[in-house]
Amino acid sequence: MYYVNPNIKNLYRTSYNESRKDYIRLDMNENPEGLPVQFFEQVMGSITPEYVAMYPEMTSLVEQLAGYLDCEPSSICLTNGSDDAIRLLFEVFGESGKKVVSVSPSFEMYSVYMKMYGMIHAPVIFNDDFEVSLDSVLDSIDSDTGIVVLLNPNSPIGSPWQEHEVREIIKKARENCALVVIDEAYHYFSPKTFIHCTNEYDNVLIFRTFSKMLSIAGCRIGYIISNEELVSEIKKACSTYPVNCFAIKFAEKILGNPQIIDALTEIERQGREYLLDKLKKYGYEYHFNSGNYVLIKSKKDPKQISSLLKEKNILIKTYNQPVLTDWIRVTTGSIDVMRIFWEQFESVENG
Repeated sequence: MYYVNPNIKNLYRTSYNESRKDYIRLDMNENPEGLPVQFFEQVMGSITPEYVAMYPEMTSLVEQLAGYLDCEPSSICLTNGSDDAIRLLFEVFGESGKKVVSVSPSFEMYSVYMKMYGMIHAPVIFNDDFEVSLDSVLDSIDSDTGIVVLLNPNSPIGSPWQEHEVREIIKKARENCALVVIDEAYHYFSPKTFIHCTNEYDNVLIFRTFSKMLSIAGCRIGYIISNEELVSEIKKACSTYPVNCFAIKFAEKILGNPQIIDALTEIERQGREYLLDKLKKYGYEYHFNSGNYVLIKSKKDPKQISSLLKEKNILIKTYNQPVLTDWIRVTTGSIDVMRIFWEQFESVENG
């Protein structure tokens, strides 16, 4: 047998192999309907054979993002979606044997990559009220800590982090020579940002993506924002062309048309409020923490609900973690999409 990195050999991975293309996808926090059709066709119409034939050029998008975020281009690194940003984080800064502090449950890929690079997870577990204390996070950060991960907001549970909480965590991490990642995948749904902390502290990285509100998950594009020193180290580990030409074109056009972002934001808000109103009216216990998803405590077993909805061409998310076994997670979308979900959800709950 040829050599296999033991961290990889012993790593357990799950994968979703079934096609999702004919379903209403409310399971992975994508936009169920995507970009407005007219805008999509306009962007596609600007893509020429010559453009596709060239290797991707990222400089103009980086400069556009720098103006949009009011930072220097040298503070930005484009990535092949958030997954690539997480991989680069651990590849560059992940010291084998060191701890990674994060809340749990959270986005699974952080756990995957920390194991891949030989780090040790030190999770701060949510209680049954979906809460963790700041003191518990601070107490977990010590001289053995290499990286602290904060998702703002955290999917699927928890409250958005407050300014004073984040600053205390950054300072405690800095005292112990640890980096702090603030994952803002759900920015726009939750517009509070901590980008300003990258100017004040030398141990902070911000992750962003175009997959959620900006609705181009299939293009695979995101970016890291930090100080020039950390970004320059990350770029050493990047592939030569981490982002494809289609992703670049769509990202440029979206940033250049802020009315598209405003429209997407309003469409999701209206649909989410429709769903929350229904949940309140019919007495459902739910949890919403400013992302494009809502946790619902269903009357029937969540796995059964998921199976029955799948038969009706609707996908939702369920969990195996003890704190979440009684809950389903539903991605929010337009009123039309939420109306379809609600009608079918009521049908399987009461049928």
